[in-house]
Amino acid sequence: MNINNLKTEFHALEDHFSSAISLKKLSIGKNSIAYYAGIDLPHFNVLLHRDNIQEPELFINGAKQFFNQNDVYKWVCVVRNDLNSDALQNALKIHNFIFEESGSSTALCYSFGKNSEMIHEVSLDILPVEHNHIEWLAVMQAGFGGTDITNNQYCQALGRAKSKGISMQHFLGYVQNVPVATMTLTFLNNCVRIDNVATHPNYQRLGYATQMVQFAISLAKQMDIKNCFLDASSKGLGLYKRIGFFELFTYNIYGCKSNY
Repeated sequence: MNINNLKTEFHALEDHFSSAISLKKLSIGKNSIAYYAGIDLPHFNVLLHRDNIQEPELFINGAKQFFNQNDVYKWVCVVRNDLNSDALQNALKIHNFIFEESGSSTALCYSFGKNSEMIHEVSLDILPVEHNHIEWLAVMQAGFGGTDITNNQYCQALGRAKSKGISMQHFLGYVQNVPVATMTLTFLNNCVRIDNVATHPNYQRLGYATQMVQFAISLAKQMDIKNCFLDASSKGLGLYKRIGFFELFTYNIYGCKSNY
């Protein structure tokens, strides 16, 4: 499959996941979308720039109005690197958006027809989370940060996804019955998206995140999934490449430095 088709599949799963956890969304232009998740963290309230915008000032104003109507004044603009332009940069500057210090992520794909698998022996006991998300959320919070309030809001967002009938499964990795790692898989058509790969700080750098992702690859192979997608921070990029993922494109992330 060519790279443009893979990008299209990545965006389809991206929208599937983001729509599932969001309260509202707004399409802007041909293929750019603003998501309001009801979670008090900027990175859950996102304007995804995935289209060539002729008038970026109007584009950002539309998202600004959408978020203001929902009492959200801290949100991020996420721009595909191949769609960046001087006009867009000027519009972002006018609206007090700056490139974040850790402000990039990379869209990755694992294709079973392209990569050789690197499945190693798993020392974790990896189990699906069926009902009780308390342990799962606790490991997520320890690994990624946040507060009890945002933790609860994210739990509500997962409930929304379930009520919408989204094919989504959460997993916990245990070491001697102690939960240490998390992961979420979202399925659409013949593809899967990997999210929420977190490890408790007390158990990091022991290979558990790698084992969680390799478990996902093994499960996907059993289900005849053709492509696995994920969005990796710079911190995790090397790990995923070693497993066999390859790059599709990079996102640049811009945060607002002041309230509107």
